[in-house]
Amino acid sequence: MTQPNPKLRWPLDIQRHRSGSDNLIVLTCPLGISEKPLVLISAVGPLLGGFNGDKSIEELAQDFARVGVQRSLIDELIKLLDDHLFLENDRFLLAKEKSSNDFLNAPMRPAALAGLTYSNNPQELAKDIDSFLSANPLTEKSSSSAPLATLISPHIDYRRGGTCYGRAYQYLKGDEADIYILIGTSHQYSELMFHLTKKDFISPLGPLPCDRTFVESIASRYGEKRSFADEILHRKEHSLELQIPFISRVKPGATIVPILVGGFQNMVQSGKLPEETALYDDFVSAVCETIKLANKQGRYVSFIAGVDMAHVGKHFGDRNSLTPDFMETVRRRDDDYLQAIRSADKQRLFNHIAEDNDARKICGFPTMYTILDIAERLHWKLDCTVYDYQQAIDYSSDCAVTFAALGLYHSLP
Repeated sequence: MTQPNPKLRWPLDIQRHRSGSDNLIVLTCPLGISEKPLVLISAVGPLLGGFNGDKSIEELAQDFARVGVQRSLIDELIKLLDDHLFLENDRFLLAKEKSSNDFLNAPMRPAALAGLTYSNNPQELAKDIDSFLSANPLTEKSSSSAPLATLISPHIDYRRGGTCYGRAYQYLKGDEADIYILIGTSHQYSELMFHLTKKDFISPLGPLPCDRTFVESIASRYGEKRSFADEILHRKEHSLELQIPFISRVKPGATIVPILVGGFQNMVQSGKLPEETALYDDFVSAVCETIKLANKQGRYVSFIAGVDMAHVGKHFGDRNSLTPDFMETVRRRDDDYLQAIRSADKQRLFNHIAEDNDARKICGFPTMYTILDIAERLHWKLDCTVYDYQQAIDYSSDCAVTFAALGLYHSLP
């Protein structure tokens, strides 16, 4: 049942799309509480803007009657939104509570994108992964014969980034880590900065077990409440999920520690380094102490990072349209960003993002800063090789995403 003053609920993804000659508005639930998207014509945009909880249905009907909108259309739109659980009301809150409880009580994190972003058929998915792995046979060696410290892979969809994933994961084949800290971008807002889960991750290729002891060790040092308060963000997050089929194919049975990293925008804008914030510093310290403990036990820990780079174009809110010249500028700036990672210089990385207030919207920056900080605190000396860099550009929708494959290796004495 709708509330007296209709209000769109949060979180909700609202995007504009063009299909042929039609302009459309597509609403989706990033948390998966509502499984189906709602596609509307763009003409209802002003009506959606009015669903902010400030006005009753009667007041909205009066306002929009001036431009020829009938009350029946408003009622129909409200019903559609309510049916999809897109309104902030009791029905949505009950569904949200049930969805959260179902996820939190399950021992495994289901594959949210199987059958959507990639095949849910194990044989087909294995074939696809193998094709990406073999698309570019190894032409470089890792920076040294030293162990892998971090493998850096994209988290863009396989259609656009599959070969880049393949370039990254070729270098995991011979690795012998006991634990992989699987770390990536949390695309949903939270007041907290890091999000743990103790769930195994499952894909059509089978489950990857979570090292619960390792996760619990981090949480005991960082604090149980802030470690798991927003664990639900793992439910639909793709930055880690899209790594799972590749890890399963290359290192079946690998043990993972899943971590999501939130945004650093407030720190970038203030110029305050992340480690000056307890919410950040306490977590990195907890991870470092847990890695040290694992090393004392004779276990080797490395990272796998699911990160993308620039998100530019009108699709991402930029004012100017994409052009080849602009994308060449992005390429040069991305190279500066990668050089900061190659030099394992977290300060240089932070300064690079801060100098233009993250104009390219690099969603993987917080993850990479965290990894470089941990490496510095553990006194890891790193060599780096960039294996691939790509730009996925769609001039028709004015959308571009850049991403890369890298390996950070422990430097031999």
